Amino acid sequence: MVEKIGQFHCFYVKIQTEEILERNSKVWNLCKRSGHIGGTQAAPATIVQPLKGCASKVTSACGPKIYEFVFDNSGILSEECCEQLLNAGRECHDSDTNSIQSEGEFSKEEREEILARHSEVWNLCKRSGHIGGTQPVPAPPVQPLTGCAGKVTSACGPKVYAFVFDKSGVLSEKCCELLLNAGRQCHDSETNSILSEGEFSAEEKKEIMKRHNQVWNLCKKNGHIDIENTVF
Repeated sequence: MVEKIGQFHCFYVKIQTEEILERNSKVWNLCKRSGHIGGTQAAPATIVQPLKGCASKVTSACGPKIYEFVFDNSGILSEECCEQLLNAGRECHDSDTNSIQSEGEFSKEEREEILARHSEVWNLCKRSGHIGGTQPVPAPPVQPLTGCAGKVTSACGPKVYAFVFDKSGVLSEKCCELLLNAGRQCHDSETNSILSEGEFSAEEKKEIMKRHNQVWNLCKKNGHIDIENTVF
């Protein structure tokens, strides 16, 4: 009799152990999938509407590629698509992702992964100007026009460079005069030559060209940029 009770006890413990292991796996999977088990289900969150005007800032060719990178962990973005994303702005980028997330059923783990890729696509576009794919063979450097280099002195040339490429520097009346006398064609040629030799993102090139135009216009309008009392 004692022997039979012992066998029954062992059998019962074995069943309990199997059930415990089964429920152990079940609780893990349910938490991973739903983020909760039982209880009163929270009312679904209101769908977040994307900001007005954002949809038109990214074309129908680039929008799906951004979606694939963020939500499907795949896809590549060309320089054009990265430029559109950055020009649309971080606020629009955040709004679109939040809107899509509010419409879908994502676990906590999935949401964390999505938000990580959401930030990654922005940072990669900002840093490199593109994501993945075969990078096109770089174009040969653009040679500056013959005769342009000697039209701006070695004292003024670095000041023009500092203003355009380093967002710093001042230009005296003499430097502005030398720049304008060299001519717009030489000014454009020098900037384009330097741009062709460096690795600049689309955003950096846009900023450089903005300051390239600004230094010319300020010299033409005022004759100087933050007067520097130095004789050249």
